[in-house]
Amino acid sequence: MNKEVKLSVQEILKHESFQTAKIIAGKKGITRTVKWVHVMEITDVGNLLNGDELILSTGIGWRDSKEVLLSLVQQLIECQAAGFCVELGKYIYEIPSELIQLADRYNFPIIVFNREVRFVDITEKIHTLIIKKHYQMVSDLEEYSRKLNEVLLEADPKEMILNMLQKQLQLPVIYLQKDGHDSIVSNKREKEKNSLLQLVKENSIGKDEFIARQKVNVLNQDYAELVIIDEADPITEFEKLLLDRTVTALAQVILRELWTEERRKAKETDWIKKWLNGEHNEEQIEKYLGEIVPGIKLERAVVLLIKVNLDPDDSNLTYLKLFLRTIFRDQGFYLLPAMIKNSLVLILIDNRVRSNYRQRVEAGIEQALKSRYLTNQPYPHLQISAGKPVHHLNEIKKSYEYAKEASIIREKMPNEQTSYFYEDLHIYRIINAAHDQGILYEFVLDYLKPVILYDHENNAKLMNTLKFYLKFNGSKKETAEHLFIVRQTLYRRLEKLYELIGEDFMEPHKKQAIEFAVAAYEYLEGAKQTFLKKD
Repeated sequence: MNKEVKLSVQEILKHESFQTAKIIAGKKGITRTVKWVHVMEITDVGNLLNGDELILSTGIGWRDSKEVLLSLVQQLIECQAAGFCVELGKYIYEIPSELIQLADRYNFPIIVFNREVRFVDITEKIHTLIIKKHYQMVSDLEEYSRKLNEVLLEADPKEMILNMLQKQLQLPVIYLQKDGHDSIVSNKREKEKNSLLQLVKENSIGKDEFIARQKVNVLNQDYAELVIIDEADPITEFEKLLLDRTVTALAQVILRELWTEERRKAKETDWIKKWLNGEHNEEQIEKYLGEIVPGIKLERAVVLLIKVNLDPDDSNLTYLKLFLRTIFRDQGFYLLPAMIKNSLVLILIDNRVRSNYRQRVEAGIEQALKSRYLTNQPYPHLQISAGKPVHHLNEIKKSYEYAKEASIIREKMPNEQTSYFYEDLHIYRIINAAHDQGILYEFVLDYLKPVILYDHENNAKLMNTLKFYLKFNGSKKETAEHLFIVRQTLYRRLEKLYELIGEDFMEPHKKQAIEFAVAAYEYLEGAKQTFLKKD
């Protein structure tokens, strides 16, 4: 690293203001960073310091007590001050040996002036130097960013970027990838590099201030981690800023690689469509998958169908597929996507023996829907439906058909029905089949026509009351509480229901039929089918 961007005690000692100064203790700490110079004569510093301050003192506050002086220096060490400068002669004539021993123990620089000095001149000149260093840091950061942008134009810039950071910092640079392909860039010997890499992976480096690590995040997913280590000094803010800019560049490289790979995989769409249509036999499927995913072993597969109105060539679609591929990979699935009409179809191939595929699919869906990436996109509210799992590659068509049916049903279902899976649609599967046969509308009218007409003509809420009265198995207390009405209001509504559909509507067989009719009514309402114009 260009050490000139951080001002150290050692560099200050070379300044003209310190020509008469002498360091008498803590000489091993002269590389400490100085962020500010501060005059302090009080003896209880408490929380007055931020760290890295070089303290100037005449000794007036503690001239009569060695114990107070020792306490003050101990506080400065604990506050991580950069050093302590004392003017000898007027208030104090020598530094106690106990203080020198304390400072040497913690490598805390003690500097003395053997004659009177003007603290105002020292602070002015050193602060001017600090400001110059700050401007130099900004300039160096801008130059480093410019070089990064140039490197990003190269064909394979990742290794060049890591070498560039190591050259700038002159520190070991370690790149930990999620796939286990880790690397280290350092001037150390190969054996030392391997040992350091292992320590980082085991998180056994030691003091946190000597190491800085930052995740490389792409599309809200961590793909790698970049680590820098300084075995001599704490990591500086400047070094952390260089690390941050490098991580941003690496994220761009990874995104470009993922984009290129995803565009290449887009050519698989025609083959996937034929697979979904049942046009490939199992041998053809196994051969194809073996070429693109060597060693894959199918435990089960399931099709997800996502309603999303995007053009197949839209860049947003490529990013969406990239994002979903990463999400489901972490849940143990290999993803094969295809855009068919206005739906993104995902074949999830489960490569794990564990049977909790449903929990993992649902976890992936929930993670995707709650991510900042999707909520910041033009399609934050995606409708996702899952077919039934299959255990043979040539049965994917079945899962796809179930996913399409689940999608159709879920579009018309009440909002409280939230499951993504076809298996959880229960009675709505029968309702959908009856609707396809054209018998659903008449069935609903047979049981609920008087209630529907009464609600329409009187702006009443009998249908909603009936729904929850059935749901709570005739419990008047629970029904009234759920509807936020008093018992007398519920009694009046129930009397009207008895009048319209008969006092026997809670008898088992009729109750089943009416429950089915109520669910079918909501389904048809979701399908925007009116009951008044047809009759």
